[in-house]
Amino acid sequence: MQFSSSRPYVGEIDLHKDLHSVVVFRRLLAAAIAMLAFAIVAVRVCRLETDASARVFCVALMLSMALALAVASGRVAFGTFCTSLVAGLAWLGSTLKLNYLHEPLMAPDLRYLAGTLTQDVIGHYPGMLRKCMIAIVGGIALAIVLWRLESPGLWRRDRVRRRVLATVFAAIPFSLCLWPQGAFRDVYATPTWDFISTGERNPLSTFVRSFHEMRVEPPPQAASVEAGAWQEKDAATTTPATKPDIVAVLEESTLDPRQWADCTAPRCTVSMFERDADTRAFGLLRVHTYGGATWTSEFTFLAGVPQTAFGPAGIYAPYNLAPRMRESLPRQLKALGYRTIAVYPMPANFVAAADAYRDYGFDEFHDSNELGLDWSSEDATVFEKVRELYTRLREQSDQPLFFMAPTMRQHGPHDYPLGTLPPPWNEPPAPALGDRINRNLATYLYRLHRSDEAVAGLRKFLFASGRPALLVQFGDHHPSFDGLEQTLRSALPGEAMSEALNDTYYRIDTNFPAMTVHNDGVLDLAFLGGVVLDVAGLPKNAYFQANSTLREACAGLFDRCRRETRESYFAYVIGTLHAFDE
Repeated sequence: MQFSSSRPYVGEIDLHKDLHSVVVFRRLLAAAIAMLAFAIVAVRVCRLETDASARVFCVALMLSMALALAVASGRVAFGTFCTSLVAGLAWLGSTLKLNYLHEPLMAPDLRYLAGTLTQDVIGHYPGMLRKCMIAIVGGIALAIVLWRLESPGLWRRDRVRRRVLATVFAAIPFSLCLWPQGAFRDVYATPTWDFISTGERNPLSTFVRSFHEMRVEPPPQAASVEAGAWQEKDAATTTPATKPDIVAVLEESTLDPRQWADCTAPRCTVSMFERDADTRAFGLLRVHTYGGATWTSEFTFLAGVPQTAFGPAGIYAPYNLAPRMRESLPRQLKALGYRTIAVYPMPANFVAAADAYRDYGFDEFHDSNELGLDWSSEDATVFEKVRELYTRLREQSDQPLFFMAPTMRQHGPHDYPLGTLPPPWNEPPAPALGDRINRNLATYLYRLHRSDEAVAGLRKFLFASGRPALLVQFGDHHPSFDGLEQTLRSALPGEAMSEALNDTYYRIDTNFPAMTVHNDGVLDLAFLGGVVLDVAGLPKNAYFQANSTLREACAGLFDRCRRETRESYFAYVIGTLHAFDE
């Protein structure tokens, strides 16, 4: 006789208990890891927010995101940890960008810069690359581990509709946090420039708000304007018989090292920062970027207006401002019969450079791939390409030429061992300071003297060419020295540190008699193009007449103009001259 029973054997019961215990242990372990990561990131990120409402916003955003991801994935620990990973990466990106570029991480960075050789740029900073790789690879690996520890998830395959519905409801709190008119309207109401200037203390809220705020904002304009007020009274009406060739050199991370009070060694004196008999204009230059974003300096010089006039989105000038500009220095020179040529030390697709230069009005664009240049190419190599193109074009016609040649060699990093430099550059230039800042300064000074030799050679070549020539050179921005530059004392008299960090230099030399222009005070980069036209003796169209008039009205500094003056100016150049497509 056989007996049957539906009750499991004792061994089978024990097996079920053991499996259940393992599942519970794995879930508890996953939850502990996720909660610890969440707590660390939340405290680290949210405490950096400026005020109580911003801190509450930060916490609410992380909690609501964790809820949405947990419900959608069916894994509480996984959803919680992924939230920590996203917030942590936003904090890390903002911290690194602030250290190297003096700007917080913003949403358009993901759109505009992710595919434009940014990885190559980061690759030149071993410390930055190492931190990014550890955070990304380690975070993803741990997320996968937590996913496995929580398997199987809370949702069964036959509950798809319930899962979708639950996810929609769980996402509502997160959506409310992202709604600018919702409970955190005060956080979103912060003026756009404020969240850039305070981004160091607001890594997460700055990044989130930038999704809404990073749009082009045409500058405020007066309701009415008297056009005659912006027409230069003594504007030139005749063109020189022989128009001078013009070469503009935008020098990466270049300033007179004597601006640093601690740089007192003889190597801190460089001849390019000394006037001579051929110098027609010389002085401090106010730029509108720090530590990077050279493309904004290109825009400001060529367009004759700071990218900051268009709000935070101006940081991405090659993408959203250059196509809208209808006036520029190259366009004005083309109208005077010039051929305009760009020699670019990076690939054409770097920050949409080729498209932007076409929008500025250049006839030719020669990039690093075509010319055989790379990140480490010295200025002398870049200028050799300028000489080759100049010689070829000069042989073809007598048409006046305008060259724009940014350099790249002085870009960071500068933190290399002193032993890698030849004497006397392998000695600390500021012994009273720490080893790390001395390594940066020594490398910087070595490259600077190499640049000085290169630009002197270019000037000699141009001035011996047999026709009138003008060389304008200017510093792009300060080097960040991986954040250490801001610890150096400024030697500029009467300059606030915030202003000194944006002051480089400019110099205009000619091999023909010319007027001397604006040698006193600080000159805004937006006015440098007009000064070039003045020194060259070239006529200015209505746009550059207004640019020169504003320069005089504001004593050379765009940001120190009275509000009424700026609004009248923009009403004229945008509303009347249509220099910018709104």
